[in-house]
Amino acid sequence: MNGRISGAFKPTRLTLVSMLLASMLMLMGGAAVAPALPLIHAAFPDRDFAVSLVITLPSLAVGCTGLVIGSLADRFGKVRTLVVSLMVFTIAGASSFLLEDLNVILGMRFLVGIGIAGITATVTALMAEYYTGMDRVKVLSYQSAAMGIGVLVLEYTGGSLAAYSWHEPFLVYLIGIPILLLCILSMREPERTVRASADDAPRQANRRLILVCYAAIFVCQMMMFLIPTKIPTFLEDPALPDHVSASVVGLFLGLNGIVNTIVSLFYRRIVSRIRPFLIIGMGFLLLGVGMVILMVSPTVGTALATMVLVGAGMGMVSPAISNTLAGEATSSTSGKIMGGYSTFLNFGQFAISLISVPLLAMVGGSIPDMFAVMGVAAIVVAMLFVLYCAKDRRFSSSVPGA
Repeated sequence: MNGRISGAFKPTRLTLVSMLLASMLMLMGGAAVAPALPLIHAAFPDRDFAVSLVITLPSLAVGCTGLVIGSLADRFGKVRTLVVSLMVFTIAGASSFLLEDLNVILGMRFLVGIGIAGITATVTALMAEYYTGMDRVKVLSYQSAAMGIGVLVLEYTGGSLAAYSWHEPFLVYLIGIPILLLCILSMREPERTVRASADDAPRQANRRLILVCYAAIFVCQMMMFLIPTKIPTFLEDPALPDHVSASVVGLFLGLNGIVNTIVSLFYRRIVSRIRPFLIIGMGFLLLGVGMVILMVSPTVGTALATMVLVGAGMGMVSPAISNTLAGEATSSTSGKIMGGYSTFLNFGQFAISLISVPLLAMVGGSIPDMFAVMGVAAIVVAMLFVLYCAKDRRFSSSVPGA
């Protein structure tokens, strides 16, 4: 990282590993400490709203700062911004292990979100600059898989540490230390002059396409975030004839992440045959069907099918959106574009935490009915993407940015 490198930097396998490990942290705002939420409620019994912010505040922070941090990365360097972001993420995240004041903890949680904003914007932007064509498609599909694996592993680890006390899950954020060292050792700033002459000058980003992708990831994350927040309540409800234990719920959530990961890894083969926007439409259709069937037959078996279908839908939507945005990015705009991606991804997670309470009240407290409402919305979005793709051939290339 000292100074400019001579010639264009060529990423190594260690570079790719570093970026994928960093990608595992992108959805880690609340996932790692979510299992400890009941214990935190018990520790601060009269501050329910403040305790809920322990989970949601990082997403809000990412939404508020992602675009700004992405723009700063374009100006000051993406690798430098990534290194600083990993430091902020690690220090702010792990410090809550030592804290007892909830207000100070919330301040640290906001800083965690700022760190995640920088990680998300810079890692995805670097992938867009380091790789082109089908190599970029492959790497960004790996990133989507890494995000799913990250949530799965970190939720499990956080849950295991929560067996000791509500403090221990915050130690999960120390994972940032080895990732930080790997990034310093294996990554260099992309060569701006080479990239600029190759692609920046002759091409302007399709703003309409970018906004459509932002809207899609916003809606997708709203729906996806319902799974870890509402499915456990549904499956553990004693009123459910075949209700299950908390350990089984963890397996259900793990299955969702596994399916997401597998489908993401196959994205490269899918996109060689089907247009990206059609893939997004198919992904939303799977999300919608998976949510609607829970109302049709509210059983544990149906919930299992919901986990599979929603995981498959996410595995199609996420890499299709990131690849499409990468195809619009250049060396001078990739940070800003991916910062916007980070912003809308996390605003979606935060928005559903606000919407879910009145929505659940509107359907009489029925979680299956709430899922059905969101499922119908997902099916409508799927139809819009299919129609949009058929109407505008600009959004139909097989490999964005190839």
